[in-house]
Amino acid sequence: MAATRIITNAWKVRTLPDIFYEEPDPVEDGMQQESPIDRIGHLLRQRYEDQPDVFISSGVFISYDVTDGNRRVKPDLFIAFEVDNAGIRDNLPNFWIWEIGKGPDFVMEVASPSTAANDLGWKRELYQQLEIQEYWRFDPTGGRLYGKPITGERLVNGEYEEYPPEYGADGSTRSRSELLDVAFHWNGEEFDALDPATGMTIDKRVAAEARADRDREARSVAEAALILERSRANAAEAELARLRAQLRRQEP
Repeated sequence: MAATRIITNAWKVRTLPDIFYEEPDPVEDGMQQESPIDRIGHLLRQRYEDQPDVFISSGVFISYDVTDGNRRVKPDLFIAFEVDNAGIRDNLPNFWIWEIGKGPDFVMEVASPSTAANDLGWKRELYQQLEIQEYWRFDPTGGRLYGKPITGERLVNGEYEEYPPEYGADGSTRSRSELLDVAFHWNGEEFDALDPATGMTIDKRVAAEARADRDREARSVAEAALILERSRANAAEAELARLRAQLRRQEP
């Protein structure tokens, strides 16, 4: 793994040029995105919570031009690997690519009526120009806004190429991220991220509950087997005692 770049306190001491921001207009239907974004963020933050060189955010801008602070974009969620997570959070107001030394590696957008066209248009082009390795889109409407419930693209020779989705007989959609090694899954109601090897959710709480259920079931099976073994042993001892008694009665 490459060494991460240490983030200075450039924002606090103003060693970089002053950057003035225009306040962006609020997303008019942002409330529709809130729950899916929270769900996605919860799953992926759990996955990387113990890795200090992974930065995950669903609330800050990616700024990509040191001379113009208004040249920035705010994904619904993004991840950067091999960066100084604590340094970024302590010393920068947003994800400044020029200060961090690299851009994000993963971006996901969640569809809403007012943002879908941007996600499919200029944002996709910008993420491609910024060389973001994977760009994912999730449509909570099942595909009415993006055309598909889940779309994942990876950067190949400077161009995005789509990961082939898998469709289940139950109408579910699944697509695997090579970068994160997870399979994003939509069953028509709930979004999830699965371990490709097991097909189980990466949600640690749910996975822990499932393991506990399996452990309880295994203990129950073992206890039932032990009870059966004891019952058979008792029956065998009883039969042996009966035969011995019968032999004694037959002795002259």
